[in-house]
Amino acid sequence: MFVPEVLQNVADSVVGHSRITVLRPWTRLADSRWTLYICARLSVPECGTIPKETNWYLVFDPASVSVTVFPSKVGGITATHQHQSFNDEGPAALPWRLGNPCLNRQAAAFARVAWAGEPKAIDEKIWWHLERLLVWIDTGASDKLAVLGEPLELPSGPGQTSFPVVGFTSSVDDLQFWQAMNGQWGWADLARLPRSVASYGITAFHSKSQKSIRELKWGRLIAAQESSATALWIALDRLPVVEPWELPRTWVALSSYLETVGVDLGEVLVRAGADRRHRTKDSGPVMMLLGFPLSYTIGQPPFRYHWLAIDGVEIADRRAKKNGFRANENTRQFIDRSRASLNSNLKWLRTVNWEPEEIRARAGPQNVMPSKRVLVIGAGSLGSAVCENLVRMGLTEMGVLDADLLDVGNLTRHALGMDAVGHNKALALASALNLIMPDANVTGFASSFPPTDTEIAEQVRSFDVIVDCSGSDVVLDALSMFDWGDEKTFVSLAMTWKAEGLLVFTASEISFPTVDAKESFADFGVPPASLDDARIEGIGCWHPVFPADASDVRLWGAIGSKAILKAIRSPQRRCEYFRQGVDGTVERQDA
Repeated sequence: MFVPEVLQNVADSVVGHSRITVLRPWTRLADSRWTLYICARLSVPECGTIPKETNWYLVFDPASVSVTVFPSKVGGITATHQHQSFNDEGPAALPWRLGNPCLNRQAAAFARVAWAGEPKAIDEKIWWHLERLLVWIDTGASDKLAVLGEPLELPSGPGQTSFPVVGFTSSVDDLQFWQAMNGQWGWADLARLPRSVASYGITAFHSKSQKSIRELKWGRLIAAQESSATALWIALDRLPVVEPWELPRTWVALSSYLETVGVDLGEVLVRAGADRRHRTKDSGPVMMLLGFPLSYTIGQPPFRYHWLAIDGVEIADRRAKKNGFRANENTRQFIDRSRASLNSNLKWLRTVNWEPEEIRARAGPQNVMPSKRVLVIGAGSLGSAVCENLVRMGLTEMGVLDADLLDVGNLTRHALGMDAVGHNKALALASALNLIMPDANVTGFASSFPPTDTEIAEQVRSFDVIVDCSGSDVVLDALSMFDWGDEKTFVSLAMTWKAEGLLVFTASEISFPTVDAKESFADFGVPPASLDDARIEGIGCWHPVFPADASDVRLWGAIGSKAILKAIRSPQRRCEYFRQGVDGTVERQDA
């Protein structure tokens, strides 16, 4: 078999290595990947899960130029450790198990090796993984893969994939509440996220007697969903992990673990089954939720209460039978108790804390949003872009006000799509925004400003931040005349003709200073509108259309969103003019 020179050079360079031996030369698989079968030796004393010598498959994928190392089914490790995928046996056709060590992560366990990034050259990349494998097995055998002060990695379990996923919210208050519930069990409701693929949110927890004990706070959309799944919850005092670092694989393993923390799983299933059989609907599998206090950093005290989920938990219904037994309640309780001693595999589900700061972790800790209610006046192209940014960034308590309907021509620059055509812009945008994030709580008002409806006017007064994206001087005048009741943070955003620039005015006062805002805008010498550049939309009465494309609107939407955050965090009068140059750069001027 022809072996690429770069791969053969790696195999040749391993010859004579004190800790690595090639057991089989490079082999090409049917999917074009290459494998090198090796034996790796410890330089430290062996432990119960990592012997002196272990066999591994190094897999090189030319398509992605990636390297992965898997334990062999023959002579490889069988347990799961920290910084390792769940070490399942995997498909029978593969000669390796699925528990690849996470060798390409930055971890303190790798000491100085972690300082060097993964090389790009293929031969150097392969050697980089081999060296880190040697460090990993030594560190694992020495029980030092978990380093104090490093972020905690939750263990993995059989059956876990990216989806289905179960989301929940958990704050400091939840931690205190659930720690007081240790050892107890009950029921929970889950709602499926609309239009999602196998994604659920826990909406409520109930006691074993079905009394509501904890309602989870969600955005408008999830909160309105009917329960689509039922779960049985058990509160624990610690993470249910089996050494070295994996979730229990079978029912009997889970039962044995729970026994060590004072929970009789068989008895829980018996009592839960008896309770469920008294309900109108008693058939179909349920989920099982295991909750426990969790620290995000190894060695630190608990910070949140976390939930793990098991899918497909069968509980005997009123029609359940067992050969050789009478069809009565005693038999059904026997069936439920027997499940706790089964050797069948559990199917763990991925669970995620969807607390607002958790799901926005990618934005960085510096972008934690202030708790403010924002009203956006004008749900046009700029307003829709600004609203989308704010909701994604964490300003989720929002109102949108606009009296217009969405037309097809609006779609060239608007955040909404064809399904919203013909609908009121504010109502359609609010509906779309509530679909964006689990905590979005956006209300649409089909009204112009100022609202003539006294109920809408009262709701408008309740917002802390008032953002005008209408681009209308009439609205600016109305902002100054409206009775706001108390001090508000005002932000006016207006694109100039052809979206050449963005005018920003902010103030924190009891009414909007319209005269000052207009005078400040006039001082900038903004290029005037020219109907020579206008566009005609459709046939009939000539109507000038504002000339700008979606990229211009998104640019000013981003800058406008940052201006809003700046006004909230540092409320004061500001007037700024952002202007886009011919080369795409943006210049900023202060009044």
